[in-house]
Amino acid sequence: MLYGTAPQRSRFARFVTDISERELLHPTWTTVPKLMLHTILPFFTKRPGQILGSTFLLIMVWGTHGSLELLGQVWPSWRGPGVDVGHRPSLLPGIPWDNELLSFALGFALLVLVPIALIRWVYKQPLADYGLALPPKGRRLLALQTFLLLTLPSLIGFWRAASIPSMHQLYPFFRPFSSTGQFIAYELAYLLFFIAIEFIFRGYLLFGLAGVLDREVRHTGGGLRGAFYFGRYALLIQMLSYTAWHLGKPLPELWGTVIWGLGAGAAAYAIRSIWPVVLSHWLLNVFLDAVSLQYP
Repeated sequence: MLYGTAPQRSRFARFVTDISERELLHPTWTTVPKLMLHTILPFFTKRPGQILGSTFLLIMVWGTHGSLELLGQVWPSWRGPGVDVGHRPSLLPGIPWDNELLSFALGFALLVLVPIALIRWVYKQPLADYGLALPPKGRRLLALQTFLLLTLPSLIGFWRAASIPSMHQLYPFFRPFSSTGQFIAYELAYLLFFIAIEFIFRGYLLFGLAGVLDREVRHTGGGLRGAFYFGRYALLIQMLSYTAWHLGKPLPELWGTVIWGLGAGAAAYAIRSIWPVVLSHWLLNVFLDAVSLQYP
């Protein structure tokens, strides 16, 4: 059997789980729904499935690039970050970049606070296992080195990207700013966005999958040979997911996500912390926003 079986189970349980190698080599019409059910059920029963399923669902709720399209279905005044700036209804009096602020804050709630609740009360694991602790002693020099390695070479690419019309027309999401203070307040709130985006991919998804042991997913087949089921494949999974989330972005950014997703994932995995990556990503985008403001 490719998938494990247990005695005295219901016909439904056997239908869902009993998929032999012979059946996969000679499938029938019942193989299709069985494979579908076998894929969905781990979302509720096994930690790897719960991590993958909850990541997918939370990103879907946050929407295209954090646009929260579902929110617009129940709140007609909602437009989304960077949309109809200067003409949209006011949602938060006194804050002209209210759509952006709400997107950042709700993204943080969805992609950080909800997974934290799952980690603590469903998986019953320490948050440090998911990269939320500071770099451990002995890896702090490496953390500084990887921060500089990610940030300094990227400055040139971000500076050049700001001169491309498709980039400076998109960034910053809100403009014009009435003062330097308003720009600083916006960029500080923007940090919530980068904590969310880095944690969901480089923390929750990467560390969550990379730390799954073979013994925790017995009878499922596949995986890497050794103690860990996903191992370094988790780096590839988070990079592919991160790149897919950027589909529709300007080409320089879209292709840059392949490099950033792999480099940032490797850095976080090596130093066991997302925080140097979060800081680098945020500062680079503050720089991008500041340079982009020079263009009409």
